[in-house]
Amino acid sequence: MALSLRRLAVAASTAAAAANVFSVPLSKRELSFEETVEAVNKGTQKWEARLGKDDPVVIDDYMNAQYYGEIGVGTPAQKEMVIFDTGSSNLWVPNTRPFLTSHNIYDHSKSSTYKKNGTTFAIQYGSGPVSGVFSADTVTIGDLQLKDYTFAEVDKTSGLGLGYRLGKFDGILGLGWDSISVGGVPTPMNALVKSGQLPEPVFAFYLGNNQPGELVFGGVDPKHYTGDFSFVPLSSESYWEIKLDGVKLGSDSVSSTKSAIVDSGTSLLAGPKSEIAAIATKLGAKSILGKDGTWWTAVPSCLISPSPWAARTLP
Repeated sequence: MALSLRRLAVAASTAAAAANVFSVPLSKRELSFEETVEAVNKGTQKWEARLGKDDPVVIDDYMNAQYYGEIGVGTPAQKEMVIFDTGSSNLWVPNTRPFLTSHNIYDHSKSSTYKKNGTTFAIQYGSGPVSGVFSADTVTIGDLQLKDYTFAEVDKTSGLGLGYRLGKFDGILGLGWDSISVGGVPTPMNALVKSGQLPEPVFAFYLGNNQPGELVFGGVDPKHYTGDFSFVPLSSESYWEIKLDGVKLGSDSVSSTKSAIVDSGTSLLAGPKSEIAAIATKLGAKSILGKDGTWWTAVPSCLISPSPWAARTLP
């Protein structure tokens, strides 16, 4: 499906919720300090890969991923916990469990609706490769079902590093654009819109603070905001990229960067090295493990609040 325009909506101040929206609970896993250090350093590798190349298929490392929700794959549905990620566009789940881990795995021999594809699926992360094969099966997201949906079952996850072995999530469900979909397969959101199951072509995140969050398909949940949504046009039909008017720390302008992407698959705020270093200096941040461009600090208030927000597909 060719989409002429997508917009990012940010809660500003009231709007009626769409009827019959579909909600997926989101859980949050808190990282230990050691895991946080590992996550930030691995995340920096991801951003170096993304910003330093023209390859549109470089996506998030997920070492920082903390929010995940449940989907089902196959008939009967096999439980998978996935990161809902606006920084990528494919769905993949594991068919092999890494040694000494408790990840849920997908076994296509146990599904009556499985269809073999066999085409190779491969993604290069900042820390290494993840690969497997494409297959087709029924995918259940909340009360929504996608029949004969093409996704990847993965048997090599070394590129995700320690964060995946210790993490609570099993796979990734991408919410990005078709243009960055590996193999050119329809994205989950594309398939949901085409299926006619959604009251509106909208998905919305509420990321809880030390409590479960929520992902809504087909509308928004008014319990999590007041006022109306302000729509921001996208500047690129790839990642959820928007024009950046400026970044301020107090009253001081601290960036001349003109664009940014909104990425639900990472908790990093990233930018040009010189600008990030200047921001870190103003905040009194300290470099983690001496790695240039990687900073960690306790700050009394956030520069950017990512929740709640919603994304909308317009005809």
